[in-house]
Amino acid sequence: MKSIEEIKSGNVQFSVGQAISDGWALISKHLGLYILGGIVAVLIGGLAGFIPFIGGLANNLIISPCFMASAIFITWRVSKGIPWQDFGDIFKGFNYLAQIMVSSLIELAVIVFLIIVFFFNLLPDIIELIRLSQGQGVYENQKEIEVLARSMFLNPTTILLFFAFLVIGMLVAVIWAFKIHFIVIYKMEGWPAMEMSRRISTKNLLPMIGLFILLGIIVIISIIPCGIGLLFSLPLAIGSIYSAFAQITQCNQPDEIILDYQGQGNV
Repeated sequence: MKSIEEIKSGNVQFSVGQAISDGWALISKHLGLYILGGIVAVLIGGLAGFIPFIGGLANNLIISPCFMASAIFITWRVSKGIPWQDFGDIFKGFNYLAQIMVSSLIELAVIVFLIIVFFFNLLPDIIELIRLSQGQGVYENQKEIEVLARSMFLNPTTILLFFAFLVIGMLVAVIWAFKIHFIVIYKMEGWPAMEMSRRISTKNLLPMIGLFILLGIIVIISIIPCGIGLLFSLPLAIGSIYSAFAQITQCNQPDEIILDYQGQGNV
C-alpha cells in the first residue's frame, strides 16, 4: 500500500474497464451478503427518515455514509484476500462517525451554496409566485401563475444555470468520491481525507467522469425491471469505485517493509 506522500507525489492513472471488471470480481465473491447488507442499510435509513425534522438529515449525513464506509471496509478486506465472514461488519463504518460527519457537513455546505446560487437568479419570480398564490389567488390568478412558472423554468438563463449546477454538482461528487476511502483505509480525518480525494481525482478527472457516467447509465438501466437490478448495480458501483482507488493507491497490496541490512544475522 502506498504512503500518503507517495500518493501526493505520484501521477498514477486508473483504467475504467479494469475498475468495472475488478469491482464486479470483488463483490461477486460475497454478492448475497452485499445485497442483504444493502437492504438492511436502506431499511434503517428509511426508518430514520420517519423521524420529524432530523431523520432525513441524519440519514444523509451519518447513516448512509457510515454504511458506505462499512462497504468500503469490507471490500478492502476482500481485495486483500480476507473473506467476509461476519455480517456484523456492515456496522464497522460507524467507528468513523466523527470523521464522516465532518466530511458530510462540508460537502452538504457546498451543495447548499450551489443551490442558493442557482435559485438566487429566480428569487424575484419566486417572491411574485408566492404573492400570486396566497389565499384565493391560487384560483383567481391561475393564468398569471402559469405564465410566470413558464417564464421561470423555460428562461434560457435558468436552463443554462441548471445545466451548470448539474455539471458542478457532478464534479463535486467526482473530486470527493474517495473521501471515505481515505477515512477508512488511511485513518484520516474528514477534511484531510477530502483534500487527498481531490488531489488524486483531479489527476484522474477524465477517467473519473467516464467511470461515473458509465456507472450512472448502468444504475439507470437497472431501475427499469422494477428496481430489482439495483440489487446488483449498486454493489457493482461500490466495487468499481474501490477498484479505481486501489489501482491508484495499491491499497490491496501489502505494506512495503524496508529493512536496513547490517550484515549476516543483523537487520
